Amino acid sequence: MTTDRRDAERETPERRSPERKNLGDPENYFEELGGRECLERVHTIFYDKLFAHPWLGKFFEGKKRWLLEEQQTEFLMGVFGGPRIYGGRGPLEAHKHMFVTEEIFAIRHEILKESLDQAKVPEHLQERWLKADNSMRRAVVKETTDQCRGRYNNEAILVIPKP
Repeated sequence: MTTDRRDAERETPERRSPERKNLGDPENYFEELGGRECLERVHTIFYDKLFAHPWLGKFFEGKKRWLLEEQQTEFLMGVFGGPRIYGGRGPLEAHKHMFVTEEIFAIRHEILKESLDQAKVPEHLQERWLKADNSMRRAVVKETTDQCRGRYNNEAILVIPKP
């Protein structure tokens, strides 16, 4: 049996992504949340709100909502101690072409909080989820468009002016 060296490197504490740190026992957290079913419930509500938002909704024009929900669910399953089946880009790579300001991130974070409330996630579990979400802030927030890069050669930088 061969082992991919990158997999071994990924598992060292030094290589763990910031969203995996300080969540306590992530395996118990995933179970305590209610597993994938809870994540799917929250993400259905969350993307309802994001797609309907007059500013943030513009980031999702032309996107397949079901795919975004599935990717977000599978990514967070691994972060929260569930099965690690997500094979897509991490937050930095997935958002490097998007000009996400501190204000945009704060609005999105508040929408997440509302979604957790609406999905009836207990407060103590919400705190851990929101902490994990905040840990990704540094990976996606940019001060200027100069910090944005296309994910591939001809990809335009996505800048959505505030309405």
